[in-house]
Amino acid sequence: MHWTYSMFSWFGYFMPFEERIKRIVQTGFDAVMLSWEDEQEPELIRKETFPEIVRRYGLDITNFHAPYIGYNAIWEQSLHDNRDLLERFVDMTADCARFDVPALVVHTCDLDLAPDFQLENGLAFFSELAEAGERYGVDIAVENVSRQFLLRELLDRIPASHFGMCYDVSHDYMLPCGRGKILRDYGDRLKALHFSDNDLHIDRHWIPGEGQIPLDHVVDQLEGLGWNTLSCEVLANKSWQERSPQDFCKTLLQNVKALTGKENQK
Repeated sequence: MHWTYSMFSWFGYFMPFEERIKRIVQTGFDAVMLSWEDEQEPELIRKETFPEIVRRYGLDITNFHAPYIGYNAIWEQSLHDNRDLLERFVDMTADCARFDVPALVVHTCDLDLAPDFQLENGLAFFSELAEAGERYGVDIAVENVSRQFLLRELLDRIPASHFGMCYDVSHDYMLPCGRGKILRDYGDRLKALHFSDNDLHIDRHWIPGEGQIPLDHVVDQLEGLGWNTLSCEVLANKSWQERSPQDFCKTLLQNVKALTGKENQK
């Protein structure tokens, strides 16, 4: 299988956006994932400038990631009360189409969730977002976070062709109820991937091979699905930040290539 290697544009080093992109391309990655919101520090850069910068360096864009917080309202409030939030997500879906990016990654919920949340609120919200995905030809990739039953409910009840899952390996292997089950059950709905390692307890975002996740088994699952884009969502920890970002990116690419067998083919 021919693999494409992608990594998230923010990987734990406090440096300007374009400098991070340079490190990624110099290492040999094929693509990046982008957080679809303006960067404020160390310098202001509008998100609409990201795609041109990335493509100027010859990188593809795997997906846009919507902002990380504010999802609980989807389940705790009615669609009527969430109309403005929904429109922001629809606008981001339109941005994907405008910038020729195939997928938008979103979450189901935040870390906490009120006990009186309503499944029907979330279903109504994501159903309309799925309709926007169909309209714009953009995949809506809902990430497995702490409450996987919410994602399962959405996948079971929204059959739209552009609606599916962003499989986050680290999130899945923190949960005893996870560890490959959701990828096995819904692999045909895979639209995006977050690949990293951890200690099976906390979402560490470690470089693959630095933790305890059986990533060779995950790669086998992905190959069985015909999935060939290995997208790494990794963050340099304190010890890595004492080394260069180039070393970090180089080690990441070496490790993922070893997992996919490319290193053995050289």
